[in-house]
Parts: sequence; C-alpha cells; structure tokens
Amino acid sequence: MGLYSTEAIVLGYRDLGEADKILTLFSPEKGKMHAVARGVRRPRNHLLGGTQLFSYTNFLLMTGRNLDIICQCEIKKTFYKLRDDLDKLAFGLYFAELLRASTPMEDKNRELFNFFLKTLYCLEQWQDMDKLSRIYELKLMAIQGFTPELFNCTNCGGPISGKIKFSPKLGGVICNNCLAKDTEALELFPEALLLLRKMLRGTYEQLENLSIQLNISQNMKEALQAFILYHMNRKLKTVQFIKDIKSLEKLNEEERGEIDGRNNRYL
Repeated sequence: MGLYSTEAIVLGYRDLGEADKILTLFSPEKGKMHAVARGVRRPRNHLLGGTQLFSYTNFLLMTGRNLDIICQCEIKKTFYKLRDDLDKLAFGLYFAELLRASTPMEDKNRELFNFFLKTLYCLEQWQDMDKLSRIYELKLMAIQGFTPELFNCTNCGGPISGKIKFSPKLGGVICNNCLAKDTEALELFPEALLLLRKMLRGTYEQLENLSIQLNISQNMKEALQAFILYHMNRKLKTVQFIKDIKSLEKLNEEERGEIDGRNNRYL
C-alpha cells in the first residue's frame, strides 16, 4: 500500500458505519474518485475541515484494496459561504451533481478541474445564480465533448434565419428547411441564441455583467436542460431541489406582502 498526495474538491459524500464517510473527490491528477475518511464524523477529528462539501484541499491518501484512505488533509479554500447560504448551497449541489453525472471515474482532466474550481469562486461572489448556471451548463458540456451547434444548422450546415429551433437530439440549432428532422425541437428566441453564443466564447470575467431578461433566461434554461437531459439520460435530483427552494422563497415573499399590507392599514 503506497502513499500519494493530490489536491481535490469535495463533490459529495455518504456516511459509512458509525463514524466514517466515503467522499467523492475531483482531482486534476485522478479525476473523479472515491476515498474513505475514517472517523470524520466524530467531533474534533483532524480531517473534518478539509473533507466538508465543496472544500478545496490537499489530500494525502493511502492506496487501499477497494477504496483509498485519506490520511491527512490541508485546506486550501473552504467555500464555507456556499454551505451557509441556502440558495448558493442548492446551486453548488446542482453544479457538483452535473459534474459527477457527466464525468467517468478516474478520468484525468485538469481543464475541467480548473473550470469547476473557478465556478465555485464565481458562485461565492455572483448574485445572479441563474445566469451563472446557464454559463456553467453550456461550458461544462462543451468541455465534456458535447458542444451544441449554435452558429449553423446542425443538420445541413446552412445559415440560421427566421424561426429558430433547438434540437437536443440533433445537437444544436436547426434551420427552417430542416424542421422536419426533429418535430420535438424547442423554440429558441433570437436573443437567447445570441447570448448562448457569447457564453460559449466568453470567460466568466467577460460575462459577469451580462444583462439577461427573465423570459430570455427561461428560454435558455429550457433549451440547455433539455440538451443535458438528452445526453445524460437521467434526471438530476438537485434540479427539483432548486425549484422547491424558489417556490418556498416565493411563498415567503407573498406572505410578507400580505403582512405588510395588513400593517399598512394601521399606519
């Protein structure tokens, strides 16, 4: 059994026995991997800080027969703000689940690691998490080899004009002449197509101040999530979690509005 070190981000975990956890880590050298953290659920365990969800950590591991074992860890960045904010936590869980679902085990990909790490920094700082989600979805799929065709008809290669349709099955936009190739293709607004092109080509820094109208954001969301669902062939649990949180927030706002309305009658 040998020792090795690697930096990694904690994507998730599940409990094992009375005090252990099996962590899902994402490492630039090892890709997605599982490792055991012994006794980490006990108070004051020396591994506790570096093994929390989203933590960016230097790990020292021992090769095991079935699973490698975490011996030591040194925290590089905790991303505690993501765990302390319910909205950011929900989106962070979604980003992590999408990465886990689209990535094979132990497939080294430093570009993808750097991209995900940068996404966590942005999630901690940005206010518009829906915009960040669309950028993340598009760029993640592109890095994984599933870049949607956004500049020419994905079926015939011709120019896009008039009514625009997006086909997850064919892999991108289709022109008016090819609409019969996928009768279930989704309508894509011209403004949404232009923004998706910008997102595909731009960096997070260039896109941070990008302004997106609510209906355009929703249109992009429907297209990208249909594209992801088609290629992943599975529904992500965290998508519903985000919906539930937004529904709860909307309900709370309505209740606050009713209370404020009643109070105003007495002012």
